Amino acid sequence: MWPNALTTLNAISDTAGTAMVCVNERGVHLATTPNMDEIGRRFVDENWSERNSRGQLAFEKGLVGVSRFATGEELFAPGEQDMDPMTSELFRPYGFGFVAGFIVELPHGDTVIMNVEQYQTKGPIGGKSLDRLNALYPVLARAATLSARASIQHARTAVEALAAIGIPAAAVTPTGRVVLANEAFSEASHIWTTRGGDRIGLHDRVAAKMLIGALETLELARSPRSIPVRANAGGAVSAVVQVVPVRRAAHDIFGSTDAILILSEQKSQATDATLIQSLFDLTPAEIAVAQSVTAGLSVGDIAQSSGRSIETIRSQLKGAMAKTGSSRQLELALLMRQLGRPAGP
Repeated sequence: MWPNALTTLNAISDTAGTAMVCVNERGVHLATTPNMDEIGRRFVDENWSERNSRGQLAFEKGLVGVSRFATGEELFAPGEQDMDPMTSELFRPYGFGFVAGFIVELPHGDTVIMNVEQYQTKGPIGGKSLDRLNALYPVLARAATLSARASIQHARTAVEALAAIGIPAAAVTPTGRVVLANEAFSEASHIWTTRGGDRIGLHDRVAAKMLIGALETLELARSPRSIPVRANAGGAVSAVVQVVPVRRAAHDIFGSTDAILILSEQKSQATDATLIQSLFDLTPAEIAVAQSVTAGLSVGDIAQSSGRSIETIRSQLKGAMAKTGSSRQLELALLMRQLGRPAGP
């Protein structure tokens, strides 16, 4: 959506290219017009967000949140832009060099920077080009706000869907800040609490360290990770916290939510195969093996009753554990019981 919208913005305003930067707890993410893809990659790889002179000057001069585009001539004194490292090293090698943009701070922690570039041969952005950009400011700001809200709503839908079937769940950022939690998760004060900045903290110190590590490596995670929780140090596992990465589209640059936490505690329930398959993409065979393990059967028992080899059962069990992020069969059993329905006829 955004690359096409930004290309249209340039066509309407007779400008050269656009980059939209979103900074939040997930880091720095960009959407650009195709002719600025390489600049976008360099902006992230070379850490230009930490030395963004344009952004710094916008904050210093009170131009953040103004309902219009500010130009480079407002940011820089005469002659300063030629000496600006970002301009000379990042933009002018590609033929750009004159800018108009805005910065808006959105709810839930997103800061959006809209950066419209003009070719150096055409000179500063002004006149009709600037008028057209300013006319489009309300549309762009509203679209960014709605995109940020949609990201939050995506997490809320997942958490509330789990609440509807009685499963404690919360949406968190990479730093562990709780964005939202359903009532069942909020009531599990014997498992977790909040610390500085609304960041989640597990009472089990070992589990707490594992959760921090899981959140720090979310970008590399391709499957959920399971964290066993003990009521007492060295005691039996009483619960499991499942860290499920939030899948995003390539151009979904908004929102800090990076994971859904699912809390699993021991319950006498039969597992719901449809729910488990939708959450973790298990095959029917993997679900059947996981259900059998939850019922207390050994690998040998399952092989004998199903007529399959022990190697096949082990492979299917390994697949189920990997997809659910379980490191032990006990963790898998706890999760399966939590993601269940009341046992009955």
